[in-house]
This record gives sequence, C-alpha cells and structure tokens, in this order.
Amino acid sequence: MDEYINGQGIQARKSLQWVNWADNDYIAARQLLLADALIQGSGLSCTAIEKYFKALFVLLNIEIPKGFKGHNICALYEEIKKKDIKRNISEDYLILLFKSYKLRYPDNLESGYNIALNRTKLLIGLDQAIYEIRKGFDYKSNNKKIITKLDDLVEKGSSNLLNKNCYFGNYDRATLFKESCYCYELRVLQQDDILEASYFTDGMDDDEKFNSEGLKPKQK
Repeated sequence: MDEYINGQGIQARKSLQWVNWADNDYIAARQLLLADALIQGSGLSCTAIEKYFKALFVLLNIEIPKGFKGHNICALYEEIKKKDIKRNISEDYLILLFKSYKLRYPDNLESGYNIALNRTKLLIGLDQAIYEIRKGFDYKSNNKKIITKLDDLVEKGSSNLLNKNCYFGNYDRATLFKESCYCYELRVLQQDDILEASYFTDGMDDDEKFNSEGLKPKQK
C-alpha cells in the first residue's frame, strides 16, 4: 500500500526543493555507474537517497540532523519507518551505500575496512530505491501537477534515466544480470596499506545481496 503525506505552503516547497536536488544527483549517479565509476557513482547514489529522505523528513515534521548524522541514510530510513512509511527498499543496499560514503576520504579508512562494488547491483539497487521513494511524491499547485525533473525525463523517454533501467524503464532485470559486469573491491590491511582489485564478470546471480565482504581473506 502506498502512503501519501500531506503538506502545503512553505513545507511543501521545501520538500519539493529537496526532491529536485535529489533528482539531479540520481541522474548523475546513474551516468557514473554506467561509466564504471563505481566509487563516485555509489557515493552520489548515497547523496541522492539522503536528499529524498530529507524531503520526507520535511513533510513528516522530523528535524533533519546536522553533520555526519545527516548523511547516515540507514538512520534516516529508520526515522521514516517510525512514522509507518515503508517502501520496498533493500536495507542491505542502504548499508552498502553508506559504507561507500567513507571512500570519499580513503586516507581516513580504518584497518579492516573493506567493500565490494559491482555495476549491476549498484544500478539495480539505485533504480529500485528511487522508484519506491519517488512514487509517494505528488506535488500540485492550483490543483495542477507540478512537473519535476524526473517527471520530465520519463515523459521525454530520456536515455539518461531509462538506459538499462528496470524500474522507470522496461529493461529486463534477468538480462541485466546476465551481462558483463565491472567490479571493484578494496580492503585496508593497515594504515596506508590498501589492497584494491578491479575485474569483469560474465554475469552474476540476482541474489538481492548487496553488502558483501571485499577481498575476503582465505581461511587457513
């Protein structure tokens, strides 16, 4: 069941502003992922979802946290769920994105930090999450629907939005998972000693698991 939240006046305008900012980040994140810039794409995906959640915070009259807490999309989603607003979003995906957010400053990564990113799952997770979040927003002015950037891209059939998109578009999910996929993994062995690997796979399982261990050591 979809939940719609009523807001008007300044409250609605502030929420719409967050949505417009998030739409821009979402489209940019997709382009980065499709170009195999997985670190940058996952980081911007996190920022896009953060802004969509903050649009909900405004409508739900929840105070938006400042500083690093304001970037924790897992904690933001927990606050939204407390208001009985739930979407079909993988929380394992949210954990991975917030984990990837730390890659902005790799010199600050703690020993043992590890991450595994791959294009197919990052793209699927992003499109599904945004589709689930965005379907609850419906802004109007004088009883006329306000056309957001995302609405405009859908209407125009923009490839920036619809290319390999299984949610806003009609790309086949099974086909996407059969395609060659770029992957990147990282593990911090100790301070200033970082191990990285990048490679391609001939498809992968659609197991809905996102937060896998990166460069997992072999057991003795």
